[in-house]
Amino acid sequence: MIKPKHYYAVMALILSLSGCDSSVSNIENKKAIEDKNKVSQTYSNQVADDKMLLVLSSPSVHDPYYKSAFQRIVDFQINYAESILGNDNVVILVDEDTKPYFTGKVPEDILLVDDVRDIWMRDFTTVNPMQPVQFAYTWASMTKKQSKDVQKSFSQFADRYQIQRAKTDLMIDGGNLVDDYAGRVITTTRFMEDNELSYNEAKQELKAALGATEVAILEPDEEVLAHSDGMVSWVDKNTLLVNDYSNTPSFRTTVMKELKTSFPTAKIVEVPVEYKTNPKGQWEGFESACGVNLNATVTHHNIYVPTFNMPHDQKALTIIKQNTSKKVIPVNAESVCPMGGSVRCLTWQVTGDNAEKLIQAAREK
Repeated sequence: MIKPKHYYAVMALILSLSGCDSSVSNIENKKAIEDKNKVSQTYSNQVADDKMLLVLSSPSVHDPYYKSAFQRIVDFQINYAESILGNDNVVILVDEDTKPYFTGKVPEDILLVDDVRDIWMRDFTTVNPMQPVQFAYTWASMTKKQSKDVQKSFSQFADRYQIQRAKTDLMIDGGNLVDDYAGRVITTTRFMEDNELSYNEAKQELKAALGATEVAILEPDEEVLAHSDGMVSWVDKNTLLVNDYSNTPSFRTTVMKELKTSFPTAKIVEVPVEYKTNPKGQWEGFESACGVNLNATVTHHNIYVPTFNMPHDQKALTIIKQNTSKKVIPVNAESVCPMGGSVRCLTWQVTGDNAEKLIQAAREK
Protein backbone atom coordinates (compact mmCIF):
# COMPACT_ATOMS: atom_id res chain seq x y z
CA MET A 1 0.00 0.00 0.00
CA ILE A 2 1.39 3.42 -0.94
CA LYS A 3 1.39 5.70 2.11
CA PRO A 4 0.28 9.31 1.68
CA LYS A 5 2.95 12.04 1.63
CA HIS A 6 1.76 13.52 4.92
CA TYR A 7 2.68 10.21 6.66
CA TYR A 8 6.32 10.62 5.72
CA ALA A 9 6.29 14.24 6.81
CA VAL A 10 4.96 13.28 10.25
CA MET A 11 7.53 10.49 10.64
CA ALA A 12 10.36 12.81 9.68
CA LEU A 13 9.22 15.31 12.30
CA ILE A 14 9.05 12.61 15.00
CA LEU A 15 12.54 11.35 14.15
CA SER A 16 13.82 14.90 14.14
CA LEU A 17 12.37 15.61 17.57
CA SER A 18 13.67 12.30 18.90
CA GLY A 19 17.14 13.25 17.73
CA CYS A 20 16.88 16.61 19.47
CA ASP A 21 15.88 14.97 22.75
CA SER A 22 18.85 12.60 22.57
CA SER A 23 21.20 15.44 21.70
CA VAL A 24 19.87 17.63 24.52
CA SER A 25 20.19 14.75 26.98
CA ASN A 26 23.80 14.12 25.96
CA ILE A 27 24.63 17.81 26.31
CA GLU A 28 23.03 17.94 29.77
CA ASN A 29 24.94 14.83 30.94
CA LYS A 30 28.19 16.23 29.61
CA LYS A 31 27.54 19.54 31.35
CA ALA A 32 26.77 17.77 34.66
CA ILE A 33 30.07 15.88 34.47
CA GLU A 34 31.96 19.07 33.63
CA ASP A 35 30.27 20.91 36.52
CA LYS A 36 31.19 18.10 38.90
CA ASN A 37 34.80 18.18 37.74
CA LYS A 38 34.85 21.95 37.98
CA VAL A 39 33.58 21.82 41.58
CA SER A 40 36.24 19.24 42.45
CA GLN A 41 38.95 21.37 40.86
CA THR A 42 37.95 24.41 42.87
CA TYR A 43 39.02 22.67 46.07
CA SER A 44 42.62 23.12 47.13
CA ASN A 45 42.97 19.53 48.38
CA GLN A 46 42.37 16.69 45.93
CA VAL A 47 41.48 13.37 47.57
CA ALA A 48 43.56 10.67 45.89
CA ASP A 49 45.35 7.49 46.95
CA ASP A 50 48.71 8.88 45.87
CA LYS A 51 48.40 12.04 47.99
CA MET A 52 49.02 12.08 51.73
CA LEU A 53 47.37 14.58 54.06
CA LEU A 54 49.76 16.65 56.20
CA VAL A 55 48.09 18.29 59.19
CA LEU A 56 49.61 21.32 60.91
CA SER A 57 48.46 22.88 64.17
CA SER A 58 48.78 26.64 64.52
CA PRO A 59 49.83 28.17 67.83
CA SER A 60 46.97 30.03 69.46
CA VAL A 61 47.26 33.79 69.47
CA HIS A 62 46.38 33.51 73.18
CA ASP A 63 49.19 31.04 74.07
CA PRO A 64 51.85 32.96 76.05
CA TYR A 65 54.46 30.23 75.52
CA TYR A 66 54.64 30.85 71.77
CA LYS A 67 54.00 34.60 71.93
CA SER A 68 57.55 35.63 71.02
CA ALA A 69 57.64 33.27 68.02
CA PHE A 70 53.95 33.39 67.05
CA GLN A 71 54.28 35.26 63.74
CA ARG A 72 57.38 33.32 62.72
CA ILE A 73 55.56 30.01 63.27
CA VAL A 74 52.49 31.21 61.35
CA ASP A 75 54.65 32.44 58.45
CA PHE A 76 56.48 29.10 58.39
CA GLN A 77 53.21 27.17 58.30
CA ILE A 78 51.89 29.35 55.46
CA ASN A 79 55.09 28.77 53.45
CA TYR A 80 55.08 25.03 54.24
CA ALA A 81 51.42 24.73 53.18
CA GLU A 82 52.22 26.43 49.87
CA SER A 83 54.96 23.85 49.29
CA ILE A 84 52.56 20.99 49.99
CA LEU A 85 49.61 22.10 47.83
CA GLY A 86 49.71 20.48 44.42
CA ASN A 87 52.02 17.74 45.69
CA ASP A 88 50.11 16.39 48.68
CA ASN A 89 47.18 17.67 50.76
CA VAL A 90 47.30 19.96 53.80
CA VAL A 91 44.97 21.05 56.59
CA ILE A 92 45.89 23.67 59.19
CA LEU A 93 44.12 23.55 62.56
CA VAL A 94 43.35 27.00 63.98
CA ASP A 95 41.17 28.45 66.70
CA GLU A 96 38.66 31.19 65.88
CA ASP A 97 40.86 34.04 67.07
CA THR A 98 43.96 32.77 65.27
CA LYS A 99 42.25 32.07 61.95
CA PRO A 100 42.47 35.71 60.74
CA TYR A 101 46.28 35.43 60.69
CA PHE A 102 45.90 32.81 57.92
CA THR A 103 42.87 34.18 56.08
CA GLY A 104 43.80 35.44 52.62
CA LYS A 105 47.27 33.91 52.86
CA VAL A 106 46.24 30.29 52.37
CA PRO A 107 43.08 28.86 50.76
CA GLU A 108 40.08 29.02 53.09
CA ASP A 109 39.23 25.36 52.51
CA ILE A 110 42.42 24.09 54.14
CA LEU A 111 41.68 25.83 57.47
CA LEU A 112 39.86 23.75 60.08
CA VAL A 113 38.67 25.59 63.19
CA ASP A 114 39.22 23.32 66.18
CA ASP A 115 41.16 22.97 69.41
CA VAL A 116 44.43 21.02 69.51
CA ARG A 117 46.70 22.52 72.12
CA ASP A 118 50.21 22.37 70.75
CA ILE A 119 52.08 22.79 67.48
CA TRP A 120 54.30 19.69 67.60
CA MET A 121 51.78 17.41 65.94
CA ARG A 122 54.28 14.61 65.31
CA ASP A 123 54.67 13.80 68.98
CA PHE A 124 51.18 13.35 70.47
CA THR A 125 49.09 12.13 67.52
CA THR A 126 49.54 8.81 65.68
CA VAL A 127 52.51 7.11 64.04
CA ASN A 128 52.52 5.30 60.68
CA PRO A 129 49.86 6.94 58.47
CA MET A 130 49.19 3.63 56.72
CA GLN A 131 48.25 1.78 59.94
CA PRO A 132 47.90 4.50 62.59
CA VAL A 133 48.72 3.77 66.22
CA GLN A 134 48.42 6.24 69.09
CA PHE A 135 51.06 5.88 71.81
CA ALA A 136 51.06 7.65 75.17
CA TYR A 137 52.78 11.03 74.91
CA THR A 138 55.80 11.44 77.20
CA TRP A 139 56.59 14.64 79.06
CA ALA A 140 60.21 15.18 78.06
CA SER A 141 59.39 18.66 76.78
CA MET A 142 56.82 19.73 79.39
CA THR A 143 55.22 18.74 82.70
CA LYS A 144 53.32 15.48 83.02
CA LYS A 145 50.03 17.36 83.39
CA GLN A 146 50.71 19.48 80.30
CA SER A 147 51.51 16.42 78.21
CA LYS A 148 48.30 14.71 79.31
CA ASP A 149 46.27 17.84 78.50
CA VAL A 150 47.86 18.12 75.06
CA GLN A 151 47.22 14.50 74.15
CA LYS A 152 43.69 14.68 75.59
CA SER A 153 42.96 17.61 73.25
CA PHE A 154 44.13 15.48 70.31
CA SER A 155 42.16 12.42 71.42
CA GLN A 156 38.99 14.48 71.69
CA PHE A 157 39.67 16.02 68.29
CA ALA A 158 40.31 12.61 66.71
CA ASP A 159 37.15 11.17 68.25
CA ARG A 160 35.06 14.11 66.96
CA TYR A 161 36.10 13.31 63.41
CA GLN A 162 36.00 9.53 63.95
CA ILE A 163 39.69 9.07 63.19
CA GLN A 164 40.32 5.34 63.18
CA ARG A 165 43.44 4.27 65.06
CA ALA A 166 44.82 1.59 67.34
CA LYS A 167 45.96 2.59 70.82
CA THR A 168 48.67 1.43 73.19
CA ASP A 169 49.76 2.43 76.69
CA LEU A 170 53.41 2.31 75.66
CA MET A 171 55.05 5.73 76.01
CA ILE A 172 56.81 7.33 73.07
CA ASP A 173 56.83 10.66 71.26
CA GLY A 174 56.06 10.31 67.56
CA GLY A 175 59.34 12.10 66.89
CA ASN A 176 61.13 9.15 68.41
CA LEU A 177 59.75 6.71 65.90
CA VAL A 178 60.95 6.73 62.29
CA ASP A 179 59.54 4.01 60.06
CA ASP A 180 59.30 3.15 56.37
CA TYR A 181 55.53 2.43 56.69
CA ALA A 182 56.34 -1.17 55.79
CA GLY A 183 57.62 -2.77 59.00
CA ARG A 184 61.04 -1.23 59.65
CA VAL A 185 61.21 1.01 62.71
CA ILE A 186 63.88 3.14 64.41
CA THR A 187 63.72 4.60 67.92
CA THR A 188 66.25 5.48 70.64
CA THR A 189 67.09 4.08 74.05
CA ARG A 190 64.72 6.71 75.51
CA PHE A 191 61.87 4.33 74.61
CA MET A 192 63.49 1.64 76.75
CA GLU A 193 63.95 4.03 79.68
CA ASP A 194 60.43 5.51 79.56
CA ASN A 195 58.82 2.06 79.52
CA GLU A 196 61.37 0.31 81.76
CA LEU A 197 62.19 -2.29 79.13
CA SER A 198 65.35 -4.15 78.21
CA TYR A 199 66.74 -3.85 74.69
CA ASN A 200 65.16 -7.11 73.54
CA GLU A 201 61.88 -6.40 75.34
CA ALA A 202 61.65 -2.99 73.68
CA LYS A 203 62.12 -4.51 70.24
CA GLN A 204 59.44 -7.11 70.87
CA GLU A 205 56.96 -4.54 72.21
CA LEU A 206 57.37 -2.34 69.14
CA LYS A 207 57.02 -5.31 66.81
CA ALA A 208 53.79 -6.30 68.55
CA ALA A 209 52.34 -2.77 68.70
CA LEU A 210 53.21 -1.82 65.11
CA GLY A 211 53.36 -5.13 63.29
CA ALA A 212 57.01 -4.31 62.66
CA THR A 213 59.49 -6.84 61.30
CA GLU A 214 62.80 -5.06 61.97
CA VAL A 215 63.57 -2.60 64.79
CA ALA A 216 66.69 -0.55 65.55
CA ILE A 217 67.26 1.15 68.92
CA LEU A 218 69.88 3.87 68.72
CA GLU A 219 71.83 5.81 71.29
CA PRO A 220 70.40 9.35 70.95
CA ASP A 221 72.56 12.18 69.66
CA GLU A 222 71.07 14.62 72.19
CA GLU A 223 69.66 13.99 75.65
CA VAL A 224 66.75 16.43 75.95
CA LEU A 225 64.15 14.92 73.63
CA ALA A 226 66.30 12.00 72.40
CA HIS A 227 64.26 11.68 69.20
CA SER A 228 65.34 9.47 66.32
CA ASP A 229 63.81 11.76 63.67
CA GLY A 230 66.72 14.15 64.07
CA MET A 231 69.09 11.29 63.23
CA VAL A 232 67.65 9.17 60.41
CA SER A 233 65.11 9.15 57.57
CA TRP A 234 63.77 6.42 55.30
CA VAL A 235 63.75 8.14 51.89
CA ASP A 236 62.87 5.19 49.68
CA LYS A 237 61.79 1.56 49.89
CA ASN A 238 65.18 0.26 50.94
CA THR A 239 67.20 3.43 51.51
CA LEU A 240 67.96 4.87 54.93
CA LEU A 241 69.76 8.17 55.42
CA VAL A 242 71.66 8.88 58.64
CA ASN A 243 73.53 11.94 59.89
CA ASP A 244 77.27 11.84 59.29
CA TYR A 245 78.70 11.55 62.81
CA SER A 246 82.34 11.45 61.66
CA ASN A 247 83.20 14.21 64.13
CA THR A 248 82.46 11.77 66.95
CA PRO A 249 83.95 8.48 65.64
CA SER A 250 82.98 6.23 68.54
CA PHE A 251 79.37 7.43 68.44
CA ARG A 252 79.29 6.98 64.65
CA THR A 253 80.54 3.40 65.06
CA THR A 254 77.81 2.65 67.61
CA VAL A 255 75.02 4.09 65.43
CA MET A 256 76.17 2.45 62.20
CA LYS A 257 76.60 -0.94 63.87
CA GLU A 258 73.05 -0.88 65.24
CA LEU A 259 71.58 0.18 61.89
CA LYS A 260 73.52 -2.39 59.85
CA THR A 261 72.72 -5.18 62.29
CA SER A 262 69.02 -4.29 62.45
CA PHE A 263 68.56 -3.69 58.71
CA PRO A 264 71.07 -6.03 57.00
CA THR A 265 69.64 -5.55 53.50
CA ALA A 266 69.09 -1.78 53.63
CA LYS A 267 71.18 0.76 51.75
CA ILE A 268 72.52 3.17 54.39
CA VAL A 269 73.83 6.57 53.27
CA GLU A 270 75.39 9.29 55.44
CA VAL A 271 74.31 12.92 55.06
CA PRO A 272 76.25 15.97 56.31
CA VAL A 273 74.88 17.68 59.39
CA GLU A 274 75.84 20.90 61.15
CA TYR A 275 74.54 22.12 64.48
CA LYS A 276 73.70 25.64 65.54
CA THR A 277 73.39 26.59 69.17
CA ASN A 278 70.79 29.06 70.36
CA PRO A 279 71.83 32.36 71.91
CA LYS A 280 71.78 32.33 75.70
CA GLY A 281 68.24 32.77 77.00
CA GLN A 282 66.53 31.61 73.79
CA TRP A 283 64.45 28.40 74.08
CA GLU A 284 66.53 27.23 77.01
CA GLY A 285 66.25 23.55 77.80
CA PHE A 286 66.02 22.54 74.14
CA GLU A 287 68.68 21.68 71.59
CA SER A 288 68.36 23.69 68.37
CA ALA A 289 67.26 21.65 65.34
CA CYS A 290 68.92 24.11 62.95
CA GLY A 291 71.19 22.23 60.56
CA VAL A 292 69.39 18.86 60.77
CA ASN A 293 68.13 18.25 57.22
CA LEU A 294 66.90 14.73 57.97
CA ASN A 295 63.96 16.01 60.02
CA ALA A 296 62.03 15.62 56.77
CA THR A 297 58.42 14.65 56.07
CA VAL A 298 58.32 11.67 53.70
CA THR A 299 55.10 10.92 51.78
CA HIS A 300 54.24 8.51 48.94
CA HIS A 301 55.96 10.57 46.26
CA ASN A 302 57.52 13.58 48.01
CA ILE A 303 60.09 14.50 50.66
CA TYR A 304 59.79 17.90 52.36
CA VAL A 305 63.32 18.67 53.52
CA PRO A 306 64.07 21.44 56.04
CA THR A 307 66.75 23.90 54.99
CA PHE A 308 68.41 26.60 57.08
CA ASN A 309 70.47 28.88 54.82
CA MET A 310 73.54 27.02 56.04
CA PRO A 311 76.57 26.04 53.90
CA HIS A 312 75.90 22.28 54.04
CA ASP A 313 72.25 22.52 52.89
CA GLN A 314 73.02 22.08 49.20
CA LYS A 315 75.23 19.05 49.70
CA ALA A 316 72.59 17.42 51.89
CA LEU A 317 69.88 18.10 49.30
CA THR A 318 72.05 16.67 46.54
CA ILE A 319 72.68 13.43 48.46
CA ILE A 320 68.98 13.06 49.26
CA LYS A 321 68.04 13.57 45.58
CA GLN A 322 70.64 11.03 44.49
CA ASN A 323 69.19 8.38 46.80
CA THR A 324 65.44 8.61 46.26
CA SER A 325 62.94 8.31 43.43
CA LYS A 326 60.68 10.80 45.24
CA LYS A 327 60.43 14.53 44.53
CA VAL A 328 62.61 16.51 46.96
CA ILE A 329 60.98 19.78 48.10
CA PRO A 330 63.10 22.17 50.22
CA VAL A 331 61.26 24.01 53.02
CA ASN A 332 63.01 26.89 54.77
CA ALA A 333 62.81 26.12 58.49
CA GLU A 334 65.28 28.62 59.96
CA SER A 335 62.46 30.52 61.71
CA VAL A 336 61.26 27.49 63.72
CA CYS A 337 64.33 25.27 64.17
CA PRO A 338 65.66 27.16 67.24
CA MET A 339 62.68 25.74 69.17
CA GLY A 340 64.07 22.22 68.85
CA GLY A 341 62.24 20.84 65.81
CA SER A 342 61.30 21.63 62.24
CA VAL A 343 59.40 20.15 59.31
CA ARG A 344 58.70 16.58 60.44
CA CYS A 345 58.19 17.56 64.07
CA LEU A 346 55.39 19.95 63.09
CA THR A 347 53.54 17.48 60.85
CA TRP A 348 50.90 14.80 61.43
CA GLN A 349 50.58 12.45 58.43
CA VAL A 350 47.18 10.94 57.58
CA THR A 351 45.88 8.72 54.76
CA GLY A 352 42.72 6.99 53.53
CA ASP A 353 39.32 7.56 55.12
CA ASN A 354 40.89 9.46 58.02
CA ALA A 355 42.40 11.98 55.61
CA GLU A 356 39.18 12.34 53.64
CA LYS A 357 37.19 13.12 56.81
CA LEU A 358 39.52 15.97 57.77
CA ILE A 359 39.73 17.38 54.25
CA GLN A 360 35.93 17.39 54.03
CA ALA A 361 35.59 18.95 57.49
CA ALA A 362 37.88 21.83 56.45
CA ARG A 363 35.82 22.40 53.30
CA GLU A 364 32.57 22.52 55.26
CA LYS A 365 33.84 24.75 58.08
